[in-house]
Amino acid sequence: MTKVRIVGGGLAGVLAALEAHRLGARRIELHERYDQLGGRLAPRIVGGLELRDACVTFGGREDPVRRLLEWHGAAFDDFDNTCGSVNPCSRGEPVAARGFAGPVLEARDPAYGRLTGEALTDRLRAYPAELNAPLTRYCQWRLGVWLDEVHASAALPLGLDQIRVTGAHGGETSPAVALPHGGFGALFASARRALESLGVTVRFASLVSPREILDVDEPDTVTVWTPSPVSLFPALGKAPPKRIGKAVASYVFRARHAGPVPFMLQNFTARGSVFRLSLYPSRGETLLLAECVAEVSDADLRREIHELMAGFDSEGLKLGDTLAVSVRTRWDCPSVDFVRKLSGLRSALAQAKGPAFVTGAWEAGDPTERFCKVSRGLHAALAEEIPPARAAA
Repeated sequence: MTKVRIVGGGLAGVLAALEAHRLGARRIELHERYDQLGGRLAPRIVGGLELRDACVTFGGREDPVRRLLEWHGAAFDDFDNTCGSVNPCSRGEPVAARGFAGPVLEARDPAYGRLTGEALTDRLRAYPAELNAPLTRYCQWRLGVWLDEVHASAALPLGLDQIRVTGAHGGETSPAVALPHGGFGALFASARRALESLGVTVRFASLVSPREILDVDEPDTVTVWTPSPVSLFPALGKAPPKRIGKAVASYVFRARHAGPVPFMLQNFTARGSVFRLSLYPSRGETLLLAECVAEVSDADLRREIHELMAGFDSEGLKLGDTLAVSVRTRWDCPSVDFVRKLSGLRSALAQAKGPAFVTGAWEAGDPTERFCKVSRGLHAALAEEIPPARAAA
C-alpha cells in the first residue's frame, strides 16, 4: 500500500489528507510544525472570540473545498456576498460602490489592450490610461516595490482580478459566500476529528526538512509539500528566488453594525492606511478587522474606518474596544523571479522524485484553485484517473 506523507497542517494539508483517503490511500501521515492545525487560518481565541488576521471566505455549495470538508463533518453558514469598494474619482472625493469588492473606475474608452508580458506592470498597461494610473498608484501604495518585479498573478491577492468601468456593466449580483459554522477554530477541530476517524496519523511539533525527503529513497511513498517551496531550492542546489514581502498591520475591534454581517470593504484610493475592512460574526458578537499598509494610531484608524464606511451606512457602525493588534509579513504577491524559478524547481523535483513528490499550489490563487492543483498531483501519484469535472476545475 502506498504511504502518503503530507508536510504542512494548514488548510491545504488537511484537504490533501482527506483527498488522499478518498483516492484509496490508507497509510497517511500529516506533519505540522506547530501544536494545532490551521496554519495561517488558525485564529487566536480571546475570551471565546476569534481574532483573525485576514479575510477568508468559502464559496457556495458547489465549491469543491467546502464539499470535501462537509463530507467529513464540517458545517458552513451561507451569507449573501455583501461587499463594497471605495474608489478614486477624478472629480474629487472617493466614490463608494456597493455589491462589488473590486475597483470601479471611470474611463471614456473602456477598451483593453493585449497582455504582452508576465509582470504586474504589463497587466496594468493593458488597461486604458484612465484606469492604469489609479491602479498603479494603488499597487505601489499596497506593496511599496517596483511593480515590474511583481508577477501579473498578484492581481488576485491585490483584489484586481475583476475591474468594472463606470456605466459599462449591468446589475450583476456577486456569488454567495460561506463561513465555517462556529468559526475557523471549529472548522479545524472538526477536521482533526475527521482525520483521526479516518486513521490519518497527525504528528504535531514535527518539522520535516527537504533533505529528509530528497536524500532518502522511500519506495511506495508519496510526499505532498504544502508549505512555501523556498527551502526546497537550496536542497536541490538552486538559488532561491527573490520574494516580495509586505508588513501588514491588523487591528480587531468589537463592533456593532446595523447593516449586514459579514461585510467586506476594499479601499482602492491609495489614501490613508486601511486597504481592507471586514465585519464578521463570532460567538454572537460582531468584530471588525482592519488590514493596513502600515501601523496607525488608534484615533486616526477609527476616524479612517468611519470615513471609508461613510457610503455604507456608517451611522450604524459603532466601534468598541480594540481586541488585538498584530504586524506580520505577508508573501501573498509572487515576484516574477519566483514564478520563473518555480518551473525549474518543479522540473528538478520531477527528475529527482517523479510523481512521488506532489508540489503544492504555490502561485497566487484562491483555495479552490490550490486544492484542485494538489488533487491532480495526488491523482497522478496514486495512478488514478482525474474525473472530468475536477479536471475542468
